[in-house]
Amino acid sequence: MIPDRLFLVGYVGAGKTAVGDALAQRLDRPLYCTEALAEAGARQREGLRRDDAAQRQRERRALVAVASGPPSVISTGASVFLDRGNRRTIQQSGVSVFLDASLEECLAEAVRRGAVTMDEEAAERFTTLFEQRQEQYEQADIIVETLDRDPLDIADDILQRLEDRVWTERLE
Repeated sequence: MIPDRLFLVGYVGAGKTAVGDALAQRLDRPLYCTEALAEAGARQREGLRRDDAAQRQRERRALVAVASGPPSVISTGASVFLDRGNRRTIQQSGVSVFLDASLEECLAEAVRRGAVTMDEEAAERFTTLFEQRQEQYEQADIIVETLDRDPLDIADDILQRLEDRVWTERLE
């Protein structure tokens, strides 16, 4: 049995949205992106200002909304899982899946999307944050390595792990 909500967590550029799309298709469920929902709310209310604390608060509200919604796949912003309260919300309403991508994969994807410039200072900050966040991401219920893997393959791996997990729980 697949949990009602699957929360994809990981660093910028880890593939949360691409894998989320694949999972949503496989499960015939909607995909919600907390970052996109938060940004849409910001544009409606105040114009999109770059205020990290305000963005985290909007993402927290978006997370709570999708966590109490219908069965779905949720792609979280890179900082959502760092907050203990957010982790608790995720734990109480579904299963968290850490997409464990390499620093090189994340940086390349972030640069490709324009989320990070390639100057030395930005790359150094990106690397530092990546390293600092790994420990929190590793608290996820399921950890899936993504290196050189197609999003559909990763989605199938996640679904298999969820099925295996159900059988393990039944045998205990």
